[in-house]
Amino acid sequence: MGSILFTRVFLIVGGMLLVTSLAARINKAFETTTETVITFVLPFILLFPLNYYADIYPLNLILAAAFSFNMGWMIAPAIIAIGEQFKWRRYIKNKGIVSKTVVTKKADWLEKLYGTKDEKHFVYYHKSSPENTFEIKSDEYRKLKDDFNTEVVSKDPYNQEWQNIIFQAVLGTTTAVFLAAGINYVSDVDFGFLGGILFIALSALVVMGVLNLFIYRSNALRLLSAYCGVIIFSLYLLYDFNILEKRIAAGDESWGTAVRIAVRLYLDIINLFLDLLQILAEG
Repeated sequence: MGSILFTRVFLIVGGMLLVTSLAARINKAFETTTETVITFVLPFILLFPLNYYADIYPLNLILAAAFSFNMGWMIAPAIIAIGEQFKWRRYIKNKGIVSKTVVTKKADWLEKLYGTKDEKHFVYYHKSSPENTFEIKSDEYRKLKDDFNTEVVSKDPYNQEWQNIIFQAVLGTTTAVFLAAGINYVSDVDFGFLGGILFIALSALVVMGVLNLFIYRSNALRLLSAYCGVIIFSLYLLYDFNILEKRIAAGDESWGTAVRIAVRLYLDIINLFLDLLQILAEG
């Protein structure tokens, strides 16, 4: 009956998450530019055959495994980078060092109208002597980085703290999944109306991320994107569980429906986890 579809969806999602975690443990960094490009392009390519052959068992499961492995391979360096930034912030904080942004040249209103931005750069200083700043290109910064590599990267004293952050992100994501499923189970509300709203919100989030990656490169904007992402993907969980509930009510037990819904839920979970991890690491 309907429970067959439910069981299939959650077994597929669980299997995809397991494959993703295994791939993420294997890959620590991208070795070449070619590997980076292929890794980021391949998931979009795999989505087409995954959707087209969703009804053909076991090819659908093989494609789902390949897709989730590639996702794990792709997000692993991102998670490591978030962890390294977290450890770096902890390290300089314990050293009594503070960073700030300094505006070296302020654009007037007319220049800003034509897209010219203020010229800014990061400087660091010790709390005990805030007047003595040093920049990223300075010898003092290079020494600080060398000490960080010696004291933190090799010995990793902040590893347990970082593992706790990861656990909190996993716990938060799991809670959101069960809440979304529970709300759909006990509520008679049709969350189908969220579809168009979430598509527009997600499109805006992607545009914001691209602009920040290539133009603004703002940590505050990246954190804002993470908060928006948590809201959007939490609502997507509600929306996609609602789709699952409707298909169960319609008596749909097909592999195609199970795979398509599983992929949607899987992407909700992965994106929600990454955004939560970013927020918790910044805290």
